Amino acid sequence: MSSDEYAQITSQFRSLERKADGLRDDANLTDISRELGELTGDVTGLPGRIEGLRRRGYTYAAYLEHKAEVLRQRWDPAYQAAQRAIESEVDHLRGMLEEVDQVVRKAQMMEAKPPAMEGMFPAIESAIETLENATEAATARIEAQFRPVAREIKQTGSQIDKIEWYLEQQDEASFDFLAGEALFLAAEAEWAATGKGRKDPDGILYLTDQRLLFEQKEKTGKRLGMFGGQLTQELEWEIPLNQIEGVTAEKQGMFGGKDMLNFSLSGGDFDTLTVEVKGGVDCKFWAAQIKRMISGETDDERAIEPDEELLESIREAPTACPVCGATLPLLVAGQRQIECGFCGAVVRL
Repeated sequence: MSSDEYAQITSQFRSLERKADGLRDDANLTDISRELGELTGDVTGLPGRIEGLRRRGYTYAAYLEHKAEVLRQRWDPAYQAAQRAIESEVDHLRGMLEEVDQVVRKAQMMEAKPPAMEGMFPAIESAIETLENATEAATARIEAQFRPVAREIKQTGSQIDKIEWYLEQQDEASFDFLAGEALFLAAEAEWAATGKGRKDPDGILYLTDQRLLFEQKEKTGKRLGMFGGQLTQELEWEIPLNQIEGVTAEKQGMFGGKDMLNFSLSGGDFDTLTVEVKGGVDCKFWAAQIKRMISGETDDERAIEPDEELLESIREAPTACPVCGATLPLLVAGQRQIECGFCGAVVRL
């Protein structure tokens, strides 16, 4: 036997050895045990994450608290059933892993006789394939014990992730939210500012229980579209919900890859507006949520009822300057006085 043939047989055997060694974690179902631990941490952490949303003032998604409790109740038995299944399956798989080890050790003893060692390859490959199939089947049986609940846990975590992102955008906003105003949704967006003589601005579209707002938030002045530039962040427009006469969703672009919202408006600076929502956001979903907010259908989704004392102070706040008679700006959150933008008079609340 030539040295090249010997090297080839040895290389094939080393590859089989590595494959057999790699089956140890699989046969011990290490990945699925780790996933169970991570899911337990996820479901245990849901109440704290939801409480964090409420502390930060997120009013909506009242279903979250109840959903977290239901998931905890369903996860406990699913976890226990999966753990029992793991113990049973691992005992069986370890026996099969020992069979793989035996044929590999037998081949190792023949390493000085390459042809004989090569003759063991079919037995090694067969033992490995049998163990792989058994591991895959065992994993499927165990996953059946918890996968439906796990999907709900992951979905709930994703819902909280989105709301945390909404609140991050609110915290970073360049404008003030009004007193008593509650954020509902936010999304990356691009305003199709036709006729503005500049590139359509990218930023954040906000939907609250009082207004629809678009804030430009992007790097501008970049060289070659990539380098340098500075953050431009400013409120481009705000539309009271009662000025939105209609909103339609439209898929544009190749394969419908652009999610557009078309607004018809009344009583403000614009008759129409067009916005593209980005970041994987569905324009049909947004259009439906805007309509629900306008019609009051979202009121039942409040987890935090409006502060009646605050609402009363808003109702009693003056709308005209007592000095010059000009219209005063609307109250923003935490505000205790209003300054007239025309004569500078300060009205304390």
